[in-house]
Amino acid sequence: MLVSRILTASLRSGLGLGVVLLGLSPHLAQAQTSQTPQAPQAVECEILIAGGGLGGVAAALEALSLGRQVCMTEITDWLGGQVSTQGVSALDERPLQRQQNLFPARYAEFRRRVQATYGQSNPGRCWVSALCFSPTVGQQVVREMLKPYERSGQLRLFTDTVVKDLDRSDNQLTAVTAIRHQPRQPAQNSEAYGRPLSAYLLDWYNPAPSPLFDKTVIRFVPPAQRSGSRLPWVVIDATETGELLPLARVPYRVGSDPPNRWEPSASRAVEAYCTQGFTYPFVMERTATPQVPIKPEFYESPLHKPYYSYEKPEFNFARIFTYRRIRGQQAGQTEAAIRVGDQTLQNWTWGNDWRISIPTQNLVLTDAQLRESRQLEPGGWQGGLRVEALRQAEDHALGFFYWLVAGQTDSQVPGARTGEYHFRYRLMRGTDSPLGTEHGLSRYPYIREGRRIVGRVSGSYPQGFTIYETDISQKPSDLNRGRPYLFYDAVGVSQYPIDFHGCIDEQFAALPGNTSVAQAPSYPFQIPLRALIPQEVENLLAGNKNIATSHISNAAYRVHPVEWAVGAAAGNTAAFALSNNLFPGELTLPTAQARAQLSQLQTQIRQQGNLTLFPGATIFETQWANYR
Repeated sequence: MLVSRILTASLRSGLGLGVVLLGLSPHLAQAQTSQTPQAPQAVECEILIAGGGLGGVAAALEALSLGRQVCMTEITDWLGGQVSTQGVSALDERPLQRQQNLFPARYAEFRRRVQATYGQSNPGRCWVSALCFSPTVGQQVVREMLKPYERSGQLRLFTDTVVKDLDRSDNQLTAVTAIRHQPRQPAQNSEAYGRPLSAYLLDWYNPAPSPLFDKTVIRFVPPAQRSGSRLPWVVIDATETGELLPLARVPYRVGSDPPNRWEPSASRAVEAYCTQGFTYPFVMERTATPQVPIKPEFYESPLHKPYYSYEKPEFNFARIFTYRRIRGQQAGQTEAAIRVGDQTLQNWTWGNDWRISIPTQNLVLTDAQLRESRQLEPGGWQGGLRVEALRQAEDHALGFFYWLVAGQTDSQVPGARTGEYHFRYRLMRGTDSPLGTEHGLSRYPYIREGRRIVGRVSGSYPQGFTIYETDISQKPSDLNRGRPYLFYDAVGVSQYPIDFHGCIDEQFAALPGNTSVAQAPSYPFQIPLRALIPQEVENLLAGNKNIATSHISNAAYRVHPVEWAVGAAAGNTAAFALSNNLFPGELTLPTAQARAQLSQLQTQIRQQGNLTLFPGATIFETQWANYR
């Protein structure tokens, strides 16, 4: 049935002929063969996790350790998200959690395994983080942690797989259709994956085989033995952009929010296309011999060259190189500290951040844009992203490398680049490079913000549950309590500043009411269960940056340990709900039975080695401001 709908929609929209829908780049569509997809392969799962990033991995490890059968899909051929696929393997943490070991147990295990691989605590000797390492190692460690469950058959991994469609009956998802793309010539992956994501995205969402990829249509369904149960299975959306939310037809937000009492820093105008900037990281290496930098043909474009900058006078090439250094022989932030063979990961705000987000260039398509492009019609889903924005960001990242080694301008610090060259550095490319790609960029961009669910309506939250700025911020306001808001339904904890990479227009100016980059301190905060539970669908959970945050609070909930804690909470909740045959939303009802069951879930989470409250953090604590 679903395959028929997909094929009908593909023929109707012309996708099989390489025609691209509104808002997407026409020159990036892959020509398809005349072959048609085979009948779908049926796969049963107790828990289906869409997305193999940190949230998805954390959810899987928790549910697997509790004895559940798990399936996990991932759009790329790597697992690990930020620490691997997205090339952000410099952990964004705060001293409070690190010094007191207040991380989720399996996140702490991941850190220990990375350090054990190198035999040192910080192999990169970077200065932005206490642990910087190669994305390849991040991928290897994640796979090692999952391997025992994969060997036993308890976990079924589906890498190179995208979600294409959902079946929803009343208030539950009953099936999920996915497409697996496999290179026709695995030994020649350089051809199949030789270009960045923008070259393949549309191909991967087309069920018809293409010149480079064979396709398998997979239909994920609940286990037959749970047929007739109130809760046959649970689906966790751990995708990087909240990809399942439009397909599930649940209320969600994208972009900026209107100002209100709880969101005093919000934009004056609601701009659904205004999400935080996203980034294609790359790795560069200090070489013994001079390199010949080749200026990209797009470098002089007004979208690229006028943007790049050291940002502040105190920054320079050496400080940026050592900032996220992933292999280093000597600590320090000067040229003298850089040795031949040192490698650095580049993720710089006024560098490879892509923050232009206007209605014709935004990455995450809004609901109106999805409808206009017919992606919400049966079989029409193509990932919900603007391919042209991906391509521009890819170019922008490659342009930043050229600027670092040979650029002569600085958009924020006039005169800082005149006469400065750095020729003994190369962009690392190839399958044996830290990012493992021929083009030298990350397999998938680092996504700071995508679609965010709107939590359930209640008397206290008539517009739907949301974690607001004033719930976590130390910024003075009429609602600043001198501490964070303490949630009765907390299922995780973390801390990070509200680190906001605001959207800008094509002139690199902040959009009205948005600062281009802002950071505000936050208190240690909690992850409430209500932030994981969408409206209308009972067996869907958010398990990544798509939880019910506001546009501003999202900037604190997007980093490595927080995403892991969110995923761990989702995995625990899914396993608990299945064991007790109840809907996750029932745990938040204002009844004595629900409170007792919620307490049992929180006990399970703590027994799994995860916190629901920072030690000593109560409404009577008066030293919250000291928790930095």
